[in-house]
Amino acid sequence: MQDSTQAQKDKLIKALTDRGANLPCPRCGNTDFTLLDGYFNQMIQEEPKGIVLGGRTIPSIVIACNRCGFLSQHALGILGLLPKEESNTAEEAKK
Repeated sequence: MQDSTQAQKDKLIKALTDRGANLPCPRCGNTDFTLLDGYFNQMIQEEPKGIVLGGRTIPSIVIACNRCGFLSQHALGILGLLPKEESNTAEEAKK
């Protein structure tokens, strides 16, 4: 999201709001958050040991609490914000 436009950020915020993700911070109760620039990719590993590079991931956005710094991740596929083929990969990862 480094080169993201305000319209892209507004789309992400709307997707979260439409799904009811607008509650206060679970750690401190604050209601002021920041949508961090960029994306986060959680790697899906078949085994708990080691790291496999180039495997499946869950593309996400991250929201930070402006008071305590609590981070919450939100999967783009679940929010309907990935192209269909990428979204299918995220759905398969849930199985």
